[in-house]
Amino acid sequence: MEQWVLGNEHTRSMWDQHVEITHLRGMAENIWGADAQAMMAEFQPSESLLMKYQHNIVNSDRALRGKRVLDMGCNHGLYSYLAMRHGAAHVVGIEPRGMFVNGLNRFAEQNDLPMQFHRGYDTDMARLLREHDIDTVIMMSLNDTTNWENMMYDVRKSDAEWLIMQVTTLPDTWVEFSKEIYDHAKTGSGMPVGFTLHYETFNSDTRAGINPMHKDTADPETGFQHVRHDGKYDLKSSHVIQSLQSRQYIRKFIDHVGFKVESSVVQPSPLTKSPSRLAASGLYQWYLLRNEK
Repeated sequence: MEQWVLGNEHTRSMWDQHVEITHLRGMAENIWGADAQAMMAEFQPSESLLMKYQHNIVNSDRALRGKRVLDMGCNHGLYSYLAMRHGAAHVVGIEPRGMFVNGLNRFAEQNDLPMQFHRGYDTDMARLLREHDIDTVIMMSLNDTTNWENMMYDVRKSDAEWLIMQVTTLPDTWVEFSKEIYDHAKTGSGMPVGFTLHYETFNSDTRAGINPMHKDTADPETGFQHVRHDGKYDLKSSHVIQSLQSRQYIRKFIDHVGFKVESSVVQPSPLTKSPSRLAASGLYQWYLLRNEK
């Protein structure tokens, strides 16, 4: 299993070759409007962004070049754009928030780029794979808020060839199984193969729209679930259960479903200065999986 080395000059060089800053500004302005001009004025890719770019895009060239790609939960569309710039024939981005979908479609049309964005959810995976004749699926940071296992089954049963996956994992050493658990396993329930930890937290960002409990009442543009009558966000009402899996469980589930692991890379330590909550507190792991039939 490989590890990411910070300060990778090659990654920054690849970024500069493939990314047009005018495109990034255009994407941001189409989503957020005039406010994006100040936000993007001095934009430089962060250490966390370059790390994810290296492992999701640069190292997955063979799964992108000439392929029809589905970017599930595409957010602001950056990785859809990067997949296209690295040779994808066509990219379909799926996102529940209308402000992203509409803005990104305007951007793609303005620049005549082979990208198309749709409103959708994790429960739409099987249908989307069929309708768009997908070769490669990108799933980034979906394992904590969606039914990740069901999406894995959907991809495995489809005709897609590749799965590029970024997950947030916990070291298995963080939890020790007790003797009682092993004694229970001996009764016939099966031996433990890792664990999933569930956290109660506040759903305080726009990813709220993919929570199946409230997705039908979430604001269709922003994805916020709990907005008061005065238009302000109601943090106290936004409880949500998030899940993080152990590395061994993730790997065991991949093997169980039947994907072939082409590569696996683990983030050695959290990036404490990252603006991303998951990057700062969890450990990313990247997989390139082949869906052999």
